[in-house]
Amino acid sequence: MNDYGRIPVCGMISGYNNDTAQPGPSNLFYINSKKLTMQGFIVIDYFDQFPEFIEQMSAWISEGKIKSEETVYHGIENAVDAFLGLFEGKNKGKMLVKL
Repeated sequence: MNDYGRIPVCGMISGYNNDTAQPGPSNLFYINSKKLTMQGFIVIDYFDQFPEFIEQMSAWISEGKIKSEETVYHGIENAVDAFLGLFEGKNKGKMLVKL
């Protein structure tokens, strides 16, 4: 990290149901010596910007600047595995069950 670097923290669903805490980084010393900022965020913090987001993201998608990724499980019989996979980080992008 550079001096005064910022570390955004988001998307921790894969750890929601862990029985034990995940080990942390071994180099926390750098938070102080490099004057870093680490802050969590969640989508509800930005609901007021949603209309602007839709307008800009729609343009980027139609221009091909943004491409989405998804993990697809086939068949209703795999819905439980797909759901549980969300909590284990088994998906890339959106998790879908195709019927």
